[in-house]
Amino acid sequence: MKPDIYSALGLAIRAHRKKLAWSQEELGERAGLHPSYIGQIERGTKKISLLTLQKLAGALRVKISDLLQEKAPDISPSSWENRILGIIKDRPEEQQKKTFLILREALRPYSKPKK
Repeated sequence: MKPDIYSALGLAIRAHRKKLAWSQEELGERAGLHPSYIGQIERGTKKISLLTLQKLAGALRVKISDLLQEKAPDISPSSWENRILGIIKDRPEEQQKKTFLILREALRPYSKPKK
C-alpha cells in the first residue's frame, strides 16, 4: 500500500533536509516554522497549506514540484559550502561543532523570524 500524500510529502521533505545535513531546527529556522511542526510534517501527521509548502521549498532551495516527487534530486554543495567544508573537515569533531555553533549564531540575524 502506498503512503498517503501527506506521508509521501513528509518523506520527501525529510530526504531533502537530510541531504543538506540539516536538523529539523535548522530547517524550521530557515523556513520560519517551529521545529516540532517540521517533525509533524515529516511524519505526515499534519496537513500543510500551500503557503507552508512554498516556505519549505524555498528554505530547502528546491521547486515545490521537487517535493511532490517520490525521489529527491541530488543537491550539490555550492563553491562557498565546499570552502567551508574544506576548512573544517580535518578538524576534531569538537572544533567542528564549535564552528557550526559560531556560524549558526553569526547568521541568526539573517534568518526569517518564526511565526
